[in-house]
Amino acid sequence: MPTLPKPKLILALLAVAAMLALPAAANATLSYTKGIQKPRVYVAEDNGQGARSVGVGRNSHVSPNGEWIAYERETKNGFAELRLYQVDIHKSERLLNPWAESFVFAWSPDSTLVAALTGGLNGPKTLLLINAKTMQRTKIATGYFNGVSFSPESDEVVYGVSKSESYPLKSDIFREKIDGTGKVSLSHDKNSAYPLWGPKGQIVFARQLGAKTRKYGPANQLFVMNPEGQRISQVSHTKVNQLAQGLIPLAWSENGARILAEFGGQDQSYAVALSAVTGSEKKLTDNPETGLQGAALSPDGTTVLGTVGLGFGGNPKPKVVTVPFTGGREKVLVPGGYEPSWGG
Repeated sequence: MPTLPKPKLILALLAVAAMLALPAAANATLSYTKGIQKPRVYVAEDNGQGARSVGVGRNSHVSPNGEWIAYERETKNGFAELRLYQVDIHKSERLLNPWAESFVFAWSPDSTLVAALTGGLNGPKTLLLINAKTMQRTKIATGYFNGVSFSPESDEVVYGVSKSESYPLKSDIFREKIDGTGKVSLSHDKNSAYPLWGPKGQIVFARQLGAKTRKYGPANQLFVMNPEGQRISQVSHTKVNQLAQGLIPLAWSENGARILAEFGGQDQSYAVALSAVTGSEKKLTDNPETGLQGAALSPDGTTVLGTVGLGFGGNPKPKVVTVPFTGGREKVLVPGGYEPSWGG
């Protein structure tokens, strides 16, 4: 078995990490992508009905209030720009160009701000907060980022960042006010990443364990801490094989009891339902290659939104679906759709 370099190990996660750090959706507005070679973003009702085109692009994110859709569009020079679509007036405009590493993105819970990265193809990136209405920008930090999320009050952000892009990540987690002041380090171990701030104040994040003993790289397990970086406890005890990276958190239920996560690795990416209270966990698919990839969790924690049939290579036949958090039958919302997002 050949040794896996960094990109091979984490490739599967990038398809779902775009959803990282989004607030739990209220499932009134649905957006998604259709088309593999020529992707286009669509908006619809939460059941997939009444669909209309937003525009050429992909990787859409509905704001928590359902009024905006942020999405990625390729420019003529091959870079990506962040566009913002206003649902009620059917109009889009450029919000950021270039938009770098679009899998690191978040809406604030009050739907006023987006957090996104900008920068060139190589080198460190800059984390910006951008006001959706005024387009005012605030620079937060520079480095190599893996996740960002807003506080429940939308007045602070938490992010994971490394000083270099070497693998394994040498990442720590920081908290900062939205005006770019009051930076606080919440970890100091250089192996904490992918933070997601929950509605009850808890922050779930991944710790990279076993870097020196595992053959291809560390295994992610999920932990929770308070906003001061204290009262840390382990949530997941997932078995992570040598060709996998493990879990990253995607969404919280609004009561803080349930977490949707994604398990990723070589040729595998699938949704996992975890209890933040008991630590119990359940795979939501029996097919790690083309089964359910998670995207969002309903506020009451009962329903998971995601994609099936996307897979790795071959001939993808995706569908946007919902499944119960406890596991069960899939409900198809959009045949041919993928990269779904909920809000409103």
